[in-house]
Amino acid sequence: MQEPDPAEKTRFPALAHRDFRVLWLGMLLQSVTIAFQYYAQMWLIYELTNSALVLGILGLVRGLAMLGFGLYGGALADRLDRRLLLMGTETLALLVSLVLGVLAIRGEMNLWLAFGLIFVGAAMGSIGGPVRQALVPELVTLRHIPNAVALMTAAQMGSFAVTPILAGFVIDSLGPGGAYLLSTTGNVSVLVALAALRYRGKVTAASREPVLETIRNGLRYSRGNPVVLWIIVLAFTTSALGFALYQGLIAKWASEVLGLEPGAYGLLASVWGIGTLITSYGLSYVGEIRHKGRILILGSLGFGLSLALFGFARSLPLAGLAYLINGAAWTGASICSTAIIQSIVPNEVRGRVMSLFMINAAIAQMNSLVLGGIADVVGMEVLFPGAALL
Repeated sequence: MQEPDPAEKTRFPALAHRDFRVLWLGMLLQSVTIAFQYYAQMWLIYELTNSALVLGILGLVRGLAMLGFGLYGGALADRLDRRLLLMGTETLALLVSLVLGVLAIRGEMNLWLAFGLIFVGAAMGSIGGPVRQALVPELVTLRHIPNAVALMTAAQMGSFAVTPILAGFVIDSLGPGGAYLLSTTGNVSVLVALAALRYRGKVTAASREPVLETIRNGLRYSRGNPVVLWIIVLAFTTSALGFALYQGLIAKWASEVLGLEPGAYGLLASVWGIGTLITSYGLSYVGEIRHKGRILILGSLGFGLSLALFGFARSLPLAGLAYLINGAAWTGASICSTAIIQSIVPNEVRGRVMSLFMINAAIAQMNSLVLGGIADVVGMEVLFPGAALL
């Protein structure tokens, strides 16, 4: 008689796989501090300029890095040892954060230098993102991929229930530079986890063809698979018309409309993290996620509607409720879209397909420039709910 799989006896079967467990713990530790960078960037640029338009340029800088390096990162993920490649991107990201933090603390930071360093850091993230996502399915069995995706999302996003509070008060007391220096401990934790993996990469056929041909083959595959194509289209719509508002403009909204300091906004943003925490660990706990397509559609609709509600809110309790729903809806849609694609896409092309999600993120970043320019003309009170309804 066949012995039962020990993983099936647990609520989190993906954690029964040793290498995934090690990587997950590294990502969990990183997520506690890496969010400091997100808030530190916004407040650093806002303090330097006090302009919604320049906050939009911050999104453009990050978006251009994602657009320029995202597809390239996906191609590299399908050509090289994913573990070693991820170690390289994490090392470079750590160095960029150290330089940016030290210069900010010493008062030697200017706008263009900040944009340059942020661009390099975003480029490393855009390469590392599809590499990390393509690596995860190699560490678990096919059946446990959805659970692994949910747990990775929980590790990456669930800590937003706590870190916005910490980040806000760290920025209040140490400034953006101090927050950046603290964030480097997250890069170190992932590097330690990657070094401890027993997994070693595999050489694929893509490594013997030109990089541009590798990228074209990935685009051709995605266009020819209707499930992959329409999931990407849906993610693009959500990013371009909704998530762009979070790429910098939210700092101006919190300051001018809700009248919040960084620490107080951290408390509000933590509510969004609580929503992600509930959904990500809830979907992780059920083990096998059913009706992933329905959750994807309902989550996308819920994201847009709750963002519109947040745009009309002027009281903190109502804004907090909208933020809670928004985080939960976005997380459900994100987990299910990734789980569907990770389960059906062959390993040989997985990195390139996942890199297309970096394009969606790039569009969201770049569209924040357009929205920032509109906000400087019509005001955030008009722009925010209007964009959310669209």
